[in-house]
Amino acid sequence: MRFSVFPPSPRATPLRGVRSGPGLSAQGIAARRGVRILPILSLAVLAIAGTRPPGLPAGAVEIDAAAALDAAALDAAALDAAALEAMAPAEETGIRRPLMRQIGPLEAAAGPPSRRAVADGRALVRRRFRAEFSHTATAAGARLAAETLLAAALTESDRTLRWVLLDEARRLGESSGQAGIVSRSFAAAAGTYDFDDVAGELRSLEQIPVRALDGGRAAALAKAAEQLAARAAGENRLPQAIAAEGIAVRAWQRAGNAPAAREAASRTTALERRSIRD
Repeated sequence: MRFSVFPPSPRATPLRGVRSGPGLSAQGIAARRGVRILPILSLAVLAIAGTRPPGLPAGAVEIDAAAALDAAALDAAALDAAALEAMAPAEETGIRRPLMRQIGPLEAAAGPPSRRAVADGRALVRRRFRAEFSHTATAAGARLAAETLLAAALTESDRTLRWVLLDEARRLGESSGQAGIVSRSFAAAAGTYDFDDVAGELRSLEQIPVRALDGGRAAALAKAAEQLAARAAGENRLPQAIAAEGIAVRAWQRAGNAPAAREAASRTTALERRSIRD
């Protein structure tokens, strides 16, 4: 019968720079000395109780505590080395962290809540923030309400309600021409839910009426579109990148920034050529 606090290891893990072999494992030391080894904790317990392991006659087996301690130290060091290797940064092992859209089937449950759950959650959010929603007829009121919803989403623990809060903030940003709020809503949602945030943000930015914007909001739309285009191009999603740069061109023109509009148009042309080559 074997007495052990931890599950026995079939073989001791060799250490770098340390001579390995059966003589360095607990089993090897015991074999050379013709003894059976018990962990130190078990020895202490047996000593305090004044008993010996069942089935072992008194004096028949020598318990070599020093050998057990040495072997346990070696095995523990080996496990520590293996753990450090497993904890190495992804860059050192050539493993890249997955993007939200690359997460495998086991994480598929992290997607957005169902339509039924969203409908129920939306009704609850509307009641909870009734005062904020009552002032969304103006751009200033819509912006204030959207900021309130974004702040509430950061501390909301319920996944459905958090999604609804972010979606309502996005909707208010879209209807009031606040592209920055739209982008922040999608950025927050992409960190929690598995969905195509690039396509979603592109659709929302396309819904903002450029001609109805003042210079400041038009410039904000252009910057948001440029950032989205860069992200899409980095993921080799060229159609989305081209569409986002097109929004930037029109928004810069509306803002009266001709040089920025020309630069966006130049990037659009480069992306179109790249898509033809690919």
